[in-house]
Amino acid sequence: MVETPKLVHEVLASDLAVEHVFVRAGSSVGPDLDAACMPLGVPVYQLYADTFDKLADAQTPQPAMAVAAAPALDFDHRFSDAPGGLLVLVDVSDPGNVGTLIRTAEAAGCTGVVVAGETADVLSPKVVRASAGSVVRVPLAELDADWLVTALHGAGYDVVATALDGDHYSDVDAAGGVAWLLGSEAHGLRSDLAAAADRSVAIPMAGAVESLNVATAGAVLAFDHAARRR
Repeated sequence: MVETPKLVHEVLASDLAVEHVFVRAGSSVGPDLDAACMPLGVPVYQLYADTFDKLADAQTPQPAMAVAAAPALDFDHRFSDAPGGLLVLVDVSDPGNVGTLIRTAEAAGCTGVVVAGETADVLSPKVVRASAGSVVRVPLAELDADWLVTALHGAGYDVVATALDGDHYSDVDAAGGVAWLLGSEAHGLRSDLAAAADRSVAIPMAGAVESLNVATAGAVLAFDHAARRR
């Protein structure tokens, strides 16, 4: 389920098949979506406001949403053909953080995003909204946490864990593929995955701050890696 007029237009412009579009009756978005849907043969339904709002996930829904085919979540050639920076989310439970990290991955030019463990569903409405459309463009994959490091190595990535006592994050060689393991908001990265990684890195912080929000940490790592590759 994709909500907001902007995201509906995003998914219509993607390679994903769109099954239905719903518009709140009386809104001004109807004609624009009609024009976008007609060449694709996608039906547009106008719904009474109370019916529309009951179907929507957001508490204050915007007046358009769509049902589309889910993107593939396979760890396939999209990740191994040209390994670059890869954000790997392990037990990141907050949908807002997951969506923001997917958006960050696109903005930084990352290869994609991999999720494992108890990470929030990358196709849930809150994640889709927080990604601002990136969820339909960025390669996404789900992996079993027990096989995570093995799969990443097999695809050509150096696996780098985030930790409070690691090396400086900019010491990592940016020439090849680097998979950054980002752990849960409350407990950090699982100890077994940290031990299996090729190395650990930290983001130095001033003051009495104990840690960064996981989405902020991911942004620092992704953009630094992208800048050094350039």
